[in-house]
Amino acid sequence: MDFRKVQVTGGNSFVVSLPKTWVTEVGLRPKDAVAIMVQPDSSLLIVPSKDIREVQKSEATLEAGQGLDRDTLLRHFISYYLAGYDIIKVTLGRPDSATRGFIREGIRRKLVGVEIIEETPSAILTQCLSGYVDLPLKKALERMSIIAAGMLSDSVSFLGGVGKGMAEEVIERDDEVDRFYHFLLRQLNIAVRDRSVIQEIGLTSTRDCLGYRLVVKSTERVADHAAGIAAEAENLQALNEAATKKIQDLALSSRKVFESSVAALLRLDVRLAEEAIARSKEVVQLEEKISREVLAPRMSGSQVASARLVLEGIRRVAEYGADVSEIAIDLTVREPQAVQ
Repeated sequence: MDFRKVQVTGGNSFVVSLPKTWVTEVGLRPKDAVAIMVQPDSSLLIVPSKDIREVQKSEATLEAGQGLDRDTLLRHFISYYLAGYDIIKVTLGRPDSATRGFIREGIRRKLVGVEIIEETPSAILTQCLSGYVDLPLKKALERMSIIAAGMLSDSVSFLGGVGKGMAEEVIERDDEVDRFYHFLLRQLNIAVRDRSVIQEIGLTSTRDCLGYRLVVKSTERVADHAAGIAAEAENLQALNEAATKKIQDLALSSRKVFESSVAALLRLDVRLAEEAIARSKEVVQLEEKISREVLAPRMSGSQVASARLVLEGIRRVAEYGADVSEIAIDLTVREPQAVQ
């Protein structure tokens, strides 16, 4: 730690010299300007102002000729998107309309704010828009959680023969949740790398970024479980009305835990978070009871397996909700101040 004395110039201005090694590393010269931002913990963040946006402009190129098949190519594209690259180019080496179509469709289904600005028979050039001004992190998380919670309710509505054949629609909505998931991870990754972005996306510190990173993953997993329940629903359409009602009521309780947890996080409401954690434990106990009541000897092996997966998925949603509530409680505690 480098301690420097505060000096007074002109009677009104307080001055602290900058470390020479840092000045050299960032390329500052005499008369260059720096941006100074006050942080929530009363510290100062000093950033070279020789156009922060220009520093953020970054490009990456993916080459299919490096042995990447189209699935791997899309995964690598998403990785660069999450890392915060602004311009991503995919080169195929030779004209390949099938791979271009696959990448284009994957971008459309999985990512938010990516525009294809140029396309040739053997390449795709994309630009990733930051998006955190038009869609702040907390608003995006709220929308993501609403979709995931709705998927859970709709997935259990197909049990007992209701809405037969419509489970595919719920599964397709998982792509919409994935789009928000990747978008939010991109925002958080950029914020961790550039602390000046943290307040712009609606958070207060890098600690918030870690907490929200876990919340975003939990929400994405809720949608995955809802899609899994929808996939098993068709195999359980022979369930009687009483069993169907018990499972649907359990799903409703689990959904309420998850929704309350997200609300507790967005409001930093400790009381609401504690209530959600208590209700999640009730859901776990009720799930064990319903498992014993619903799983009957007359059910086929595949039906028993499907019923177990459905009940487990519903329970896991409540448990993910409890995880979100715990993070909400953690974020209400102020970070310790440095000892003077």
